[in-house]
Amino acid sequence: MKLSRRERRAEARKNKTAFVPQYNGKAPQSYEEYYGVGYERFNNKFVTIAK
Repeated sequence: MKLSRRERRAEARKNKTAFVPQYNGKAPQSYEEYYGVGYERFNNKFVTIAK
């Protein structure tokens, strides 16, 4: 049975364990990793990511 994020948070609080979010089984990705483009939104402007 799949629990929603809210239910998993409540369960972690009840069991006094750390809540670990699930990102479809992977770690969170940056914009660049996801799209392969070196631009990110910052203050509603697209800026180039410095290497």
